[in-house]
Amino acid sequence: MTGGDRQSALVNADSFWFTYTLSSIAAIIAETVTYPLDLTKTRLQIQGEKHVGGHNVAGQKRGMVKTIVGIGSEEGAIKLFQGLTPALYRHLLYTGCRISFYEIIREKILKKNSDGSFPVWKSSLGGLTAGAMGQFIASPTDLVKVQMQMEGRRRLEGKPPR
Repeated sequence: MTGGDRQSALVNADSFWFTYTLSSIAAIIAETVTYPLDLTKTRLQIQGEKHVGGHNVAGQKRGMVKTIVGIGSEEGAIKLFQGLTPALYRHLLYTGCRISFYEIIREKILKKNSDGSFPVWKSSLGGLTAGAMGQFIASPTDLVKVQMQMEGRRRLEGKPPR
């Protein structure tokens, strides 16, 4: 690789789209692996709500392990990934935007000190701003994800899908 080729590769590695793509791919892999735990968390959060007849679908509160095993046995193992698509879209938007926005805010707006350091207050402000912007963009996908996560429960209760 010549000097010019190396310089071109470095410029591309620092580009918005490179950062966006790489951070989004990493987040999508992580979300896919941990998604059954997210579904379980959502189900656990709402298990205490009253239902028709005043009891839960299983008739008792479940812990994490019983909830995940119950979803697999009562609804089918594939249902452990119900709602994964909007979760992946969320990470495609949220993580890609958040990481990329942070880089832009850090380099173009807040800028490093003359000695090359980047103070904690600037990092905090940049992270807060980038996270808020990413969450604002990705919020609708969270709503869709939770609705899809609850679909299996509605069916077990005999309710029509939404």
